[in-house]
Amino acid sequence: MRWRTWRTGLLAVALAGASCSGGQTAATPRPSATPATAAAPAPTATPAAAPTPRLPAYAIESLRARAYPGGKLTLGDQMARGQGYTKYHMSWPSGGQTMTGTISLPDGAGPFPVVVVNHGFIPPERYWIGQDSGIFGDPMAAHGFISVAPNWPGYSGSGPGPADLPQIVGQVVTALDLVSSLATLPQADITKIAFVGHSNGGGISEIAMVTDARIKAVVLHGPVSTDMADNASMWWLARPESLASSGLGTPDANPDGYRHLSPRNYLTAANPPVLIIQGTADHTIPAAWTNTTYSALQQAGIRSKLMWFDGADHDFVGANLNDAVAAQEAWIRQALGL
Repeated sequence: MRWRTWRTGLLAVALAGASCSGGQTAATPRPSATPATAAAPAPTATPAAAPTPRLPAYAIESLRARAYPGGKLTLGDQMARGQGYTKYHMSWPSGGQTMTGTISLPDGAGPFPVVVVNHGFIPPERYWIGQDSGIFGDPMAAHGFISVAPNWPGYSGSGPGPADLPQIVGQVVTALDLVSSLATLPQADITKIAFVGHSNGGGISEIAMVTDARIKAVVLHGPVSTDMADNASMWWLARPESLASSGLGTPDANPDGYRHLSPRNYLTAANPPVLIIQGTADHTIPAAWTNTTYSALQQAGIRSKLMWFDGADHDFVGANLNDAVAAQEAWIRQALGL
């Protein structure tokens, strides 16, 4: 009995020892530790750029981006027959309105270079068709140029200008739509276009020349200032219709707006050659304005010339007018390579 008990105890001890031995039993595999990955640095927040304020429609940048589709240029009734040319009424579309003006066509099939003549300020009720433009354009037509002269918005049958633009800018838009419309005139060489402007028409030409590269030559007769704040202080503020509903306001209240409208701030050597003609007795345009404009043209590297006519007033007549138009034609011919 004792032997059986001892044998049973011995067997139990042997079994217990076997169950604790790791020599012959495979260990349960443990997952290997994954090396720790360095945390990615948090992205640095980039400050959002402040939105660029949208420039008003009258700004030269806006005018450069604007489309000028124009349309069909239509000849109307014959007005006059000159030496080597015929003068007609004309019309073209601009901004959904019909604009009117005159066109002097040389005899022949062409193609002829084109001169766009921009007249000065005249109250609409006193204006007659061709006033302040025929004297500069018709002699050019007699020498082989097509001369076109707009009646500005609200003048002699032309529709109203854009209500959101100062009058001078609406006149620029009308003129550039006219330039586009010249493509429908078979006699016109649209690669050779010059702008001529007198007084306020000079201001129209100044804005147009820094807006539209299709203009290849410019002649300014007694022009208003290339700083539009000068013109506003001298005239526009006394004629509220000049500013329309543009929001331009006064130079003191909106100096940045006037900077964006002033051609002087946009002159570059890529602009067309410019001739300025003025009388020393001009009672309308200060000589200081003209000298400053000429200096700005020179500093910008624009081929330019300033001609003073001794004793001449703002409106040239007689020999002074003839000499001025001859200088105008010579300048345009050279600039256009004719």
